[in-house]
Amino acid sequence: MSYLLTVTPGIILVAIIVMLLPRQAHGVRILTLILGFIFARDAMTSHGLWEFGIVESGSAPERTATELPRLWLRFTDDPIALLVLAIASLALAAGVVLACREQRWTVLWTGPRWWTSVLAGLLGMAIIVLPFLWLYGTLGAWFPAVSTDTPVIPVGDRGGAVAGGLLIVVAVFALCGNLLEEVLFRGFLQSHLEDETAGRTGRWRAALLSGLTFAAGHVFLAYNVTDIGWPLVAFTLFEGLVCAIVALRHGVLGSTVAHGGAIFVLASGLV
Repeated sequence: MSYLLTVTPGIILVAIIVMLLPRQAHGVRILTLILGFIFARDAMTSHGLWEFGIVESGSAPERTATELPRLWLRFTDDPIALLVLAIASLALAAGVVLACREQRWTVLWTGPRWWTSVLAGLLGMAIIVLPFLWLYGTLGAWFPAVSTDTPVIPVGDRGGAVAGGLLIVVAVFALCGNLLEEVLFRGFLQSHLEDETAGRTGRWRAALLSGLTFAAGHVFLAYNVTDIGWPLVAFTLFEGLVCAIVALRHGVLGSTVAHGGAIFVLASGLV
């Protein structure tokens, strides 16, 4: 409730701005909605609804300070809060579609077949998660034939285990929350940039700009809201580019599966 009371005035202000914008101000409307989303998302941190961390240099056996930082993510263990946030995310996603209703026909929502979009999303999810399997040392533990020379970092050193009964709720929130993000970045922003960029490279340029903008939207979270710094920006840049490429042919459905699925896997402590 404290979180909702905090973000509601900002959401109302964004809604008023969007309603007063000229009809053809599509780019400004999309960026205003993205800024409102960033405000609501980053406010989750100070209210304890999610947490980022870095594995300290001495937390794992034989780990040295020169190794790459191990980023981890966890959500609150309050299932009611996660369900409320999931419902709120769906409502906001519907509000975004309503606010940008004149552009909704330009958005690629899914590929020619929905199930191929899901499969492409799952592949994108695996690509996003794969570096963490290596960083956490679980890749070598699961597949002994793969020599990684990376010590296994216990789950207790990277956010702790997540209760089995909470996993379904975490999955629901991860998919709903990232549906909202994908509707904004890969739906309306990327499709708008495709319309604005001419030439044969227009779609790929739009995908690149979508990924870069997505990463830029996490800079304040990385350096001001938290002290994670560049590892969070690097992760979101990689994640954003993968989702943007998936969205090129498989739309918002594919990118949502990739994004939401990856966040669920990382936040669940299953890897």
